[in-house]
Amino acid sequence: MVAISPRRIAASTVASRPKAPSRPGGKRGPPGDELLSRQRGLYALPLGAFTDARNALAKELKAKGQTKEAKATQQLKRPVVTAWAVNQLAHRAPEKVEALLAAARTLEGAHRKALSGLGPQALKEANRAFQQTLDALMTEAHGLLATEGRAVTSELFRQAEETLRAAALGTEEDRATLAQGMLTQPLQQAGLGAFSPLTLMGPSAPATPERRVQERPSNRRAARPPVPPAPPPPPARGGVVLKGPWSPRKEEPRAPAPPAPPSKRQRREEQAAEHQRKRTEELHQRRREAEQQAKQTQARLERTAALQQRRRELKQQAERAERAQRGATLEVARAQAYLKSAEVKTLRMRQAFEQAQAAERERAEAVELARTQAQAAEQALEQARRELQEVEESLREA
Repeated sequence: MVAISPRRIAASTVASRPKAPSRPGGKRGPPGDELLSRQRGLYALPLGAFTDARNALAKELKAKGQTKEAKATQQLKRPVVTAWAVNQLAHRAPEKVEALLAAARTLEGAHRKALSGLGPQALKEANRAFQQTLDALMTEAHGLLATEGRAVTSELFRQAEETLRAAALGTEEDRATLAQGMLTQPLQQAGLGAFSPLTLMGPSAPATPERRVQERPSNRRAARPPVPPAPPPPPARGGVVLKGPWSPRKEEPRAPAPPAPPSKRQRREEQAAEHQRKRTEELHQRRREAEQQAKQTQARLERTAALQQRRRELKQQAERAERAQRGATLEVARAQAYLKSAEVKTLRMRQAFEQAQAAERERAEAVELARTQAQAAEQALEQARRELQEVEESLREA
């Protein structure tokens, strides 16, 4: 099996990476590290705020006279959703990203050993540890996207996982870009792919020792064919077979020759074939495990998509219930206002009724007083009339 260098099978990048800003000269402006930190902070912002913040930073640098830095900042590209999600992991969970990069370096070392025929178990364990670290980081990405309110589709999830795998198992530039969190496009694997679980060590076609012996040219001379026995002499006249020293002898049966011990080359070839067979079986087992992990991941993605759909439905139901509750609360407030207005009107009417009753009582008292006064006046008038009659009678008598 021919060993393939990790450099040759590293993941190729289809993204345009932001170039590191040049350190400004003199004492004007911030140092290069500070400018890189500010540019890196642009990729930690929400996706919708990237363009405005980039333009503001470029305008600030241009106002300070840093033309090159302002131009480089203005040329920074806005990341797509997948690259933005991976960048958020680098900014919000840097320890998990470093754990992924460390697992990738361990896997690379185990891969080199396995290509030389050493440590297949270490390669298997390193591959499993790398996959577990990647799964943990994808769980973090799922929670992060859900927190930001973005729909987690299976395609977005797949691109994010492929970007993390390609960056971790790619070149040092890919790893540095991932660690800085400044991706603008998702990364893809090209060629054989970088240390994929299914293509860590591509099995070559095993050749049996017999086939190798046949294909290998031999330096030995070809063995001479056996000499056939001489034919018996023809019979003499009279049907008598002449006996003489020239007559063929009866051959005695020979014992079978013991098998020749295998040579060192044959033993090496048999050992190599056995090692190749075990390695092929191990690779097939690893392939089956990877396929099983892929199926489990697909099932988890489908369950996650179903849960996300159910979550959206419940969120819509909650919003409808909240709108209905707000409408009911408004109706209750209106009814309470109407009730309060009716109570005020009733109180006013009651006060008016009481005032009317008081006025009626006052009028009744006035009528009664007037009636009493009228009776008193009538009595006085009657008394005056009697007195007048008495005076008139006195005058007539006089």
